[in-house]
Amino acid sequence: MSNKPNPDPASTYLLAVGVAGQVGCFLTLVAGGAVILGLLLDQLLGTKPIFLFVFLLGSIPLNLWAVYQYTRYKTKSLQSSASQKEDSLSDHKLER
Repeated sequence: MSNKPNPDPASTYLLAVGVAGQVGCFLTLVAGGAVILGLLLDQLLGTKPIFLFVFLLGSIPLNLWAVYQYTRYKTKSLQSSASQKEDSLSDHKLER
């Protein structure tokens, strides 16, 4: 028999939905900011779509990097909290 507690599937799904929502909002903000900044610069400098396309293309690697960094951060925090829970459960079993 395994000593690991079964995680609640509902909490795991809610965590995944929350992370996906945060990432989606961030991607939308970055892409929207690129569009607005590109349109403003194009209007200011009298160029038509050049800055808009440059900033939109530049936002792609920025978004990929940000998603990668956020995923690494979230994974580390989940692993550390899981190990802390596991340690506290094993300590609680030893006290009995």
